[in-house]
Amino acid sequence: MDYNEVYEKTKALIVDYLKIDSSELKPETNLVDDLCADSIALVELGFQFSETFNIPMIEAKPELFIMKELVSHIFDVLSE
Repeated sequence: MDYNEVYEKTKALIVDYLKIDSSELKPETNLVDDLCADSIALVELGFQFSETFNIPMIEAKPELFIMKELVSHIFDVLSE
């Protein structure tokens, strides 16, 4: 799976879960500060990422709340 596929799948999961317009989610978007994702949303999304990409649960690190950092992290884990 290449970076763009990871980005698009991650974006689709977030857009669907948070019920936002896809135009609201850009690489620099912070899920907490910009989209008001709460801790429950972050845990639920973490489960969805884990299931979708078949990766271990992602730790809730503030830098991973930024879309491009999150996608890079998932891509790196998949590349291992």
